[in-house]
Amino acid sequence: MTRVQRACLLGTVIWLFSHGPLVALLSLHQHRVPWLAVTALTAVLAVSAVAVRPLLGGPIEVSRRAAVAMALVVPLSGLAVTPFLDESLWRTYGNWWPGLTQIVVAALVVRRRPLVALGAELASAAVLGVCVAGSDLPNRAVVFAALNQPAIVWFSASLGVRLLFDRTARDVARYAADEGASVAGRAATEARGRSARQRREDLEHDVVPLLRRVALSDPGVPTWPTLSRAALTVERRLRDDLRARDLLDEDVRSALRRARDRGCEVDVVDDRRVAAGPTGDRLPAAGFTAELRTLLAPVLDACGTARVTLRLPPQGQWATLSVDGSAREADAVAAALRMGHLRGVGVDVETDLHTEGGAGSLWAELRPAPVGTGPQPAL
Repeated sequence: MTRVQRACLLGTVIWLFSHGPLVALLSLHQHRVPWLAVTALTAVLAVSAVAVRPLLGGPIEVSRRAAVAMALVVPLSGLAVTPFLDESLWRTYGNWWPGLTQIVVAALVVRRRPLVALGAELASAAVLGVCVAGSDLPNRAVVFAALNQPAIVWFSASLGVRLLFDRTARDVARYAADEGASVAGRAATEARGRSARQRREDLEHDVVPLLRRVALSDPGVPTWPTLSRAALTVERRLRDDLRARDLLDEDVRSALRRARDRGCEVDVVDDRRVAAGPTGDRLPAAGFTAELRTLLAPVLDACGTARVTLRLPPQGQWATLSVDGSAREADAVAAALRMGHLRGVGVDVETDLHTEGGAGSLWAELRPAPVGTGPQPAL
């Protein structure tokens, strides 16, 4: 239940809680068994307080058994009040229960128990019908209709409110989905723009000057091996940007550069088929890739000189990580994955670690953590 919905109901509940008990207490002298009326009033107020718990942030859902127990208070309070009042007082505030118990009925409808609420209204109508049929009042049909007016009004109104709330919730969810798709689209556009600018900078500051040096140099000169390694480094950076754009940010780029400077061979590949958004645009799973970026930078810093491959396959929204190197390097990457879990990175990690004879290999499958749970790595 949203804050606006709670606010809509809270005013009505406050009015009924303040007005209903007051008139009931002021009418006790008209009741032939006052203690029974007080008991009924206490029960109605207690059950009403439980029924409107969602207004204070409680859950909307209510079990059928609890709903039936709440509904029984409606006709039972009628049995405790109406038969012990003079017939002339049935259409006065002395007969308070048909109005005050509607808090329970309306709450049951809003909490998605309309059939139970209807049963409570029918039972209360039966109580009133028996009392009116056995009375000497004139125009008993009119009296019966008048006494049931609160039930008709409140039950119908609460059904309308429930339908309005459902419609509002659907509209809000749709607007939120549209906003999320728009934000993701803007993020993807910004990421493409940053990637394009990065490629232009690489071309202007690295690739073009390097190609000029290669064109002006002879393969036999002492600097040729250095030029070859520089060309390989630039090629890998450009390939990262072309094949794994969503996995790159400043931290990951810096970690890739440091790892390759150490002699680590790193491949980062994104082969996903991105899902279509509500507007038809094909958008990446931005949340999962953001979590992967958070995890990838410390993994690259821990890998030493091992061979590392991170791949997002086309079959689904998960990633695979493989590390081949020394036992120390594989252990270091496993430790980095565990630290990511401790930092609250929203990725579930399942790993297969092998170390033997000083060599080590690590295979990890990375999946989005379920909503509302933390990552649970099996290391």
